[in-house]
Amino acid sequence: MTEFVSERATRRRATLIGGGAVLLWGTLAPLTVWTAGIPPFQLVAMAFAAAVALTAAMGAIRRRPPAAFFRHPPAAWMLGVGGLFGFHFFLFVALRTAPAVEANLINYLWP
Repeated sequence: MTEFVSERATRRRATLIGGGAVLLWGTLAPLTVWTAGIPPFQLVAMAFAAAVALTAAMGAIRRRPPAAFFRHPPAAWMLGVGGLFGFHFFLFVALRTAPAVEANLINYLWP
């Protein structure tokens, strides 16, 4: 019986996390349009700062040492952070310079 409850709790948690990810993903374009006064580079930096702060807080709550987050090689960090930073920077530039609906449609067409 406890395995069944544990499995249900795990599925519920996974579903909530997935739903939260979809909600954040779906609100990226409207939030970008609403922040029209902030330059794209600064907007990406602020978003990454918030992500780092939330990750650090979660690590502190779970009592994980900060070094545990840096176990990947530097090349993986450069590719991952650089790729995400570049993608969001150019997405924010596109949403600022083109009509948001068309730019977002093109963004969602990439494979």
